[in-house]
Amino acid sequence: MAVRKRKKWKGKLLLLSILCGVLYFVDQRYDFFRLRGMEIVPGGVLPEAAIWESLPGQAESFWPSLIFGSRDFVRRVEGFYPVEIDLKITGWGRYRVTVKPLEVFLNVSWNARLWLLSTNGRMWLANLPVNAIVKGIELPDKPILAWDSGLPLPIDPERQGGDIYSSSLAMEKIKRWYDTIEKTGWYRDIYCLLAKKVDGKPVVQVLFGSENAITGEIILKEDTSNWLSLAAAMEEIFPNAEYRTPPGMVINATYTDLKFTVTNKGAKSAQQ
Repeated sequence: MAVRKRKKWKGKLLLLSILCGVLYFVDQRYDFFRLRGMEIVPGGVLPEAAIWESLPGQAESFWPSLIFGSRDFVRRVEGFYPVEIDLKITGWGRYRVTVKPLEVFLNVSWNARLWLLSTNGRMWLANLPVNAIVKGIELPDKPILAWDSGLPLPIDPERQGGDIYSSSLAMEKIKRWYDTIEKTGWYRDIYCLLAKKVDGKPVVQVLFGSENAITGEIILKEDTSNWLSLAAAMEEIFPNAEYRTPPGMVINATYTDLKFTVTNKGAKSAQQ
């Protein structure tokens, strides 16, 4: 019985060896497994050379290897270019690569440099040279988000795969900040939102004016639940928006029950 099983196993191995030999011969003679084509759509978003250079070394001569290594291929492209790509087989030895530029959500100032943050939580330097060759990247018309050095790192160094980082920022929370602030009467006068800690508690400090001339500041709790109520109350107390025009005025609204203090830098504070 054991001898019969051994012969059967040897027969299968011999058949497999013959099949592999035939396939090897056909491939050598007719380039059977050669990569036939790579369709990149839409055209022009990313230079085709960037896609071809990211292919696994053996992909052009043995096209199935790209499927087995598709995760590394995608990671290689997305790690160095601000794009999303999708890879699909369209026929024998043929692929389609769909390329889409990342949608920029915010400019982020961190570590004395300006970064771009995408809606899907990727971050890269605003002056990265490849930004100029990726077509379709649009810069947002939103106040800058300044990320204080006392807060956790906004990028995840452990998941670095190139020049494009995975962000560790709480995207849903930050989107709530901007969605809420856009509903206030402050939005057009805001230069930046500064995320930091005051007395160990996370806050959002709204800076009015410009980089060279800050005209007013409001310190808010990071929870947006009372931001609109506070904005309405301040419009009544300061009907001419004085809180965002006199240089040096700081409003601390991190208290409960909509209480806040108004301070002119160098002067005593008044509680409202």
